[in-house]
Amino acid sequence: MSSKITYYPVDNGDQSLISVEEDNYTTNILVDCRIRETSKGSTDPTQYDVKADLLRTLRKRRINDVEGATYVDIFTLSHGDDDHLHGFESNFYQGDPKNYKKKNKDDGEIFIDVLWFSPMVMGTATNDDERCFNKEAKRRIKLHRDKSADKDLPGNRIVIIGYDANEDLDGLNLVRKVPGQIITRFNDRDLKTFSIFIHGPYQQHLSDEEVDKNRVSVVFQARFKATATSAGFCTLAMFGGDADHHAWKFILEKTKQKGNDVKQQALSWDLFLAPHHCSWTFFNDCPQDKNPTPVATSLKVLDYKRGVAKVIASCKEILNNDDNPPHYKAKEQYVKKVNGENFLNTATAIKSGKTPQPIIFEITAQGPMRAKKTEGSASVAGGSALGVINQPSGYGSK
Repeated sequence: MSSKITYYPVDNGDQSLISVEEDNYTTNILVDCRIRETSKGSTDPTQYDVKADLLRTLRKRRINDVEGATYVDIFTLSHGDDDHLHGFESNFYQGDPKNYKKKNKDDGEIFIDVLWFSPMVMGTATNDDERCFNKEAKRRIKLHRDKSADKDLPGNRIVIIGYDANEDLDGLNLVRKVPGQIITRFNDRDLKTFSIFIHGPYQQHLSDEEVDKNRVSVVFQARFKATATSAGFCTLAMFGGDADHHAWKFILEKTKQKGNDVKQQALSWDLFLAPHHCSWTFFNDCPQDKNPTPVATSLKVLDYKRGVAKVIASCKEILNNDDNPPHYKAKEQYVKKVNGENFLNTATAIKSGKTPQPIIFEITAQGPMRAKKTEGSASVAGGSALGVINQPSGYGSK
């Protein structure tokens, strides 16, 4: 099997699965989630059953005395807005991993080995799923801060992305990664064909008195090599949550200042997940009619595309109206850069009857290739912690 990236159709929201095949093991990294109750069990033919797909796709193992428990290596939260975390409380196991029981499996709760998040988990939650996520993150943080003997068990592992001014997170540098760093160790495994370059958030974005959650989204570049000895990357995929043009301007400037646009190809991309569900906020402030000109820095970010690059818009169908997100004018800007056939809307790109299907890219030596076929039914198709490499020393360090 090959490595792949799956972009799920969840209307205006994000849920992506990065699956890395190496040494006969699949490392699964789930980026955000939007699991709606109405999508389960094919009760609504216009909604894809993303939960059933996760239960079918993710690996299974024995946890405590429970055989065949479904788990994900890493759950990465870009930020806590509802459309990136919907369904977390009822679909993922929270609490001491030693208390995971057969009932949790029977209830379809997915076990998370490693939780990735920004320091925003120490702030005020704005929805029930974010409150549950923050509580789970703080439970794990306390184990690491207290140097508990259980802190590195699967189910207790954490990675904090970025700095902020919160003293409660001081002393956690061993599990902290900052912009400018490259991660090669995932869930207690060193990978030779996959890495992640951290782009954001930055300290100043996290320290504002009134924080815009979109602006402090975790931003990263997923990097695949065809083989462990390959000199270059066969696939580069950019993930940016809801980061707006202000955040991307800072990312562009900082990456170029450090020379990582050349040395690390850290701005280059073959796949680009359109920020904020194809919102105009990537190109300029809203409303669009008062800020109709795309800022130069965002257009420059898009110019780092390689070859026949693809933009994926994780949103509902994009219509020519004033809705934002998605925004038709934003789509037009992406199409100018990659052409219409390379702009893919998760709501419309692939359908089986009325049911949108995941957009799946297999990672090949020639680059990302669309999967030739989708397994399963129309509504359910196929689709330990980071070790210490070094102390934080990237752009975001104090």
